[in-house]
Amino acid sequence: MHGMPSEGSAAWRLRPSWTSLLPKGVRSCPPLGSADGHTGWVASVVTTVLGGRPVALTGSGDHTVRVWDLATGDPVGGPLDLGAGSVEALAIGERQGRRVVVTGCYDATVHVWDLETRQEVMAPLEGHTGPVYAAATAVLDGRWVAVTGGGPEVRVWDLETGDPVGRPFTGHTGYVGALAVTELTPGHLVVVSGGYRAATRVSDLATGLPVLDLPGPANLEDVTTTVVDGRQVAVTCTSDDPTLQVWDLSTAERIGELFPQHLRTAHALATAVVDGRQVVVSTCDGGSVRASDLVVGEPASEPARGEPVGEPVRHDATIRAVATTTESGRPVAVTGGDDRTVRVWDLDTGDQVCPPLTGHTGAVTAVAATQADDRAMAITGGDDGTVHLWDLTLGKAAGAPLTAHHRPITAVAADMPLAITAGDDKTIRVWDLRTGEETGNPRKSDHRWVHDLATTMLDGRPVAVLGRWGGGFRVRDLATNRDTGLQSTGGNGKPVRLVAVTLVDGRPIAVTTDDDWRDPPLKVWDVATARQLGHLPAGTVNALAATTIGGHPVAIVAGHYDTVTAWSLLTFDRIGPDLVLPGPVHAVAATPRGDVVVCFDRDIAVFTAAPPS
Repeated sequence: MHGMPSEGSAAWRLRPSWTSLLPKGVRSCPPLGSADGHTGWVASVVTTVLGGRPVALTGSGDHTVRVWDLATGDPVGGPLDLGAGSVEALAIGERQGRRVVVTGCYDATVHVWDLETRQEVMAPLEGHTGPVYAAATAVLDGRWVAVTGGGPEVRVWDLETGDPVGRPFTGHTGYVGALAVTELTPGHLVVVSGGYRAATRVSDLATGLPVLDLPGPANLEDVTTTVVDGRQVAVTCTSDDPTLQVWDLSTAERIGELFPQHLRTAHALATAVVDGRQVVVSTCDGGSVRASDLVVGEPASEPARGEPVGEPVRHDATIRAVATTTESGRPVAVTGGDDRTVRVWDLDTGDQVCPPLTGHTGAVTAVAATQADDRAMAITGGDDGTVHLWDLTLGKAAGAPLTAHHRPITAVAADMPLAITAGDDKTIRVWDLRTGEETGNPRKSDHRWVHDLATTMLDGRPVAVLGRWGGGFRVRDLATNRDTGLQSTGGNGKPVRLVAVTLVDGRPIAVTTDDDWRDPPLKVWDVATARQLGHLPAGTVNALAATTIGGHPVAIVAGHYDTVTAWSLLTFDRIGPDLVLPGPVHAVAATPRGDVVVCFDRDIAVFTAAPPS
């Protein structure tokens, strides 16, 4: 065996593939450029065309503006050192036939710069009573104007003279943190503006009078506008939601949402066209810049029955368990949740393979999946104490519920053609997936129930690795439902909560975790010898999976609340950067080809692992 690269290696990364948060047809792209380019937070972004190529300009608390090629993500030239206050807002306009950059600054001033010479072209525009967090440009009555938001006001400025145009818009009750200008109907320019504890308002640019309010966005961080399928839409981000909301400005209805997968909530937005695709460019105060394809109301394929076209497809409540297998040659994930449903997802497209599978009368808490007689099968257990077998090829139940357990199911695992279940009735049962019948006699677990288990092959026979109440694991023969006598020695008296197993050169390696703060949080074992190989220095563990990608054994660990980390089971090092999800992670799974499935809250996200070559 040989090791994997340590943390920070460019050879390993998890690339976002898809998530159920996205309407069908929407892709979230990898980060643009270097997230470390700015030395301060990225507070603003605007897009334009420079030298025939679409670019994004980002403004930061480090007092610089940087330019990025949207097609490649590479930096263009060096940064613009504006020598002004912290740049909170950016907009592109024209003055005397030359393109200019309008910057709103924390010191309540507005500056206008020549984009090519990078020289300030007029004295700072003053009049705002607070930091200028928002800026836009437009052509009003034949002249270029800048529209800026600072304090509770929106102001309009003549870009030729620097003079104010009309009176400030004073309808907001909180400070204005975001605004955009768009043409609501031909010839009718409006300003979409909002901010902290302020309604998101659409106002007439010429008069400042309100036109309508958007019902949802409060605590608006930023807004950008564009045209999608002939509709004027606004894309918004707020300080308390990781997603970007898409609104139809003619009806004030939400028509979609995007999930750009920043480490934190998005802070600034802009739109652009890259290679014929509409994209939303977003930034966060953690420093990342991302581009997400914008598709509204045009699903890539037919949604599952009962799912609205163009709407995100997700569980109706928290997802508790996930497993992976293949169905008709395509890799799939099977999820179960508090909404009492089991769902099957195509790992390549994000489409649901079949309508939600129903039958549980309580939350689905445990899921396993495998192949039996060339058919994809899933086995699920729930709080209702029942076990269900599902034929994933047909998309329906494979027989009546199995009701031998009398208490909630704590764990299930499967290895063709057998499945094993454990419940807090302190019994362990083995099932023949081909017949749906129990094999052998039920075995008592320990004096307590088994919290988790996993199946693997040991010396050519299928076995289950059971987490012990006293710590460590023991091995049970699936053919006989009897303990083999192989188990780890010692123990701390604490129950093992999670177990994951993978094979390396035919030898099973197990990972276990318990709640004893005095012990390493994750222990790594050689199952054949029951000897501990090492430990992973992780913190709190909420979910656990293991797989072998390209010969390298990997553990996928969901840590405290919303963080997912990949670990080498050879070197016991963290590999690649952490993933930070927008909600608590309750279940993870991984496949040998490199799919990493993360279930957070009621949504599912799939990442593609790029292992070292």
